[in-house]
Amino acid sequence: MSSLAFDTHRAVKALCEAGAAEPLAEAFVETIGDAIGGNVATKADVAASEAALRADIAASEAALRADIAEVKTDLESHIDAVKADVDRVETALKADVDRVETTLKADVDRVETTLKAEIAEVKTEIAESEARVQAKIDQLQADTKADIAGVRTEIANVRAELKTDIAGVRTEIADVRAELKTDISGLEARLYRQLWLMAAGIVGLTVALVKLLG
Repeated sequence: MSSLAFDTHRAVKALCEAGAAEPLAEAFVETIGDAIGGNVATKADVAASEAALRADIAASEAALRADIAEVKTDLESHIDAVKADVDRVETALKADVDRVETTLKADVDRVETTLKAEIAEVKTEIAESEARVQAKIDQLQADTKADIAGVRTEIANVRAELKTDIAGVRTEIADVRAELKTDISGLEARLYRQLWLMAAGIVGLTVALVKLLG
């Protein structure tokens, strides 16, 4: 197999135009040239390989078609046998389903009769429970009315106490707000100084990186 000429000058020029330093581009191109020196195929080599590959593909395709035809024949035979088995199984299943359906109907009738009796008993128990619950509700309503009267009195007392407490809290809130304003002003000043220092550091680092990369 013959070798193709590798244009090192053109490769170096392309790398430099892409942003690479010229010494780096020359070293890279030289390394690539040494690596591919005798391993580049010609157009004739590629054409010969392509023709051989097409011949292999044609032969493989013919063999594959023959195999597919054989498999298709086998599958058709198997499909016919499976269809016959399915018909037999379907007939047997229908008979089983009929027997099960008859048995289930009898069971459902028995369960339905039992459930009706149980439902009647439950209805009686529910009626009795409702009466007991209603009596408890009436008692709870009476007790609740008495409790509400006491709670209303307690609420009135609490409201009076809350008014006094709220007045004191408002005064404390006003004092805290004044202190917070002073603290926030100091924090803002320190934060601005830190931001300026960080910005200066970032600018210095950016300039150093630009010098190193340049």
